[in-house]
Amino acid sequence: MQSFAIVHPIIEMEQTIILEFIDETEPIESRRYRLFLQKKSLQEIKLIVYRPKRDLWQDITTMLSPFYLASLRNILLDQIDINPEKENAIS
Repeated sequence: MQSFAIVHPIIEMEQTIILEFIDETEPIESRRYRLFLQKKSLQEIKLIVYRPKRDLWQDITTMLSPFYLASLRNILLDQIDINPEKENAIS
């Protein structure tokens, strides 16, 4: 079972929300992630992982299934009490 922990603060930009989180099941060198979402629709834009040995963020979006990204988004949004269906209904 995966264990994700949101790192606060959540970054809100003009058109983007950035959720930084830690996957506690991953090795220490690859457990920090950032999920970029469109602010209005909460659709996934990209997922990046921090690589401390190289001191850089690597885009891994294309390495993952769109279904996995959607599931990950829902898990993280549940932790911060944002419901994507409710957001879409408001827009």
